[in-house]
Amino acid sequence: MVSRRNMIACGIGTGVLAALGYRAFDRGVFSAGQGEAYRAWSEWQGIAGEMPAKRPIHAAILAANAHNTQPWIFEPGEDAITLYADLSRHIGTADPFRRELYASLGCALANLKLAFPDYDVFPARQWNHDRLEISRDETPVAAQRLEIRRHDVGATVELFPALRHAIPHRHTNRGPYRPDRQLPNLGDIFYASENGIDGVAIFDPGAKRELGALIVEATERFVADSEMSADSARWFRTGRKEIERNRDGITTDTAGLSPVVNAVAKLMPDQNAETADRYWLAATRDVQIPTAAAFGVIFCTDRLERDQAIFAGERWQRSHLWLTTLGLAAQPLNQPIEIMDRDHQLGRSNDYAKDIRKIAGVRNGDPAFIFRLGYGTREAPASARRRFGDVLMRNRYA
Repeated sequence: MVSRRNMIACGIGTGVLAALGYRAFDRGVFSAGQGEAYRAWSEWQGIAGEMPAKRPIHAAILAANAHNTQPWIFEPGEDAITLYADLSRHIGTADPFRRELYASLGCALANLKLAFPDYDVFPARQWNHDRLEISRDETPVAAQRLEIRRHDVGATVELFPALRHAIPHRHTNRGPYRPDRQLPNLGDIFYASENGIDGVAIFDPGAKRELGALIVEATERFVADSEMSADSARWFRTGRKEIERNRDGITTDTAGLSPVVNAVAKLMPDQNAETADRYWLAATRDVQIPTAAAFGVIFCTDRLERDQAIFAGERWQRSHLWLTTLGLAAQPLNQPIEIMDRDHQLGRSNDYAKDIRKIAGVRNGDPAFIFRLGYGTREAPASARRRFGDVLMRNRYA
């Protein structure tokens, strides 16, 4: 005969399990990378019957971008696409000059050009050489008009089919890599130049240690800056409902955690910015830096010129796609560049550019993008993407 005490205990246990089950459902413990927020990854080639200028946009919105802010607006026409910078999706003091915002547009531009081999996509005018300045103006501005023209029948020549097919498979991998596994020859993708205007792969163990130490130092400075920390934390997304509602930002699924730790993190109460920063610093110092097989740096002539920021983003997107075709994982580690921008904003001196050039072995050039690469120990999940209709031009953006 079941005692009253056992019945009560059983009832409490059942209630706890039910509550835990609902919590797991509500937080998306068992649905990572699933649902409407991730639908864009399966529609990257567009939808049948769409106007030609709309179809490449499906691929463009899967491009890499800072903090998954997706700061773009597209206006498709009959034979052209106008690409706008949505300045309202700005990271604040973590990107004071909006350099990373415009680099994100460069990533989208790269995907636009690769998306459909039956069409040519090219600028109708050159990017402005405007110097990026501190601004509080939140009105989106036209960044680039792109002409789209269909090839004559039989004239299609697809120069980079592997890159195009890699578009839906490219994801940022923030987890551990396998530093003991030898990398393939990447000379065709990354190469040093005396002018420092090209992507540079750093393979020397000494250089790897030096750059890693610089990245950790910059991360420490980032989390110690309360404004940068708070502006970054605004893009953290937790829970299934919040992800579905916003469809942007950084989630625990994309933070590089192991499946078990990720599940526990979802079940726990939301972290505050300070706790999240401690994890980020620890992951950078103890996992991402020591397990990287190599680092890469993209240089430009002046990172705070709009066209150069866009160039760096376009170069990064193509590079990440190339790495994806080779089965390699990659992750931006731009903390030193972000601290350079922050110091410039506050009028403080900074030798990071000089240090990075020395480590990379180039004499000139402004470092605009840093990343790590290697073979991942597990696949990176997809990140959420905004609804297609939400990234198309509306009257409020005119």
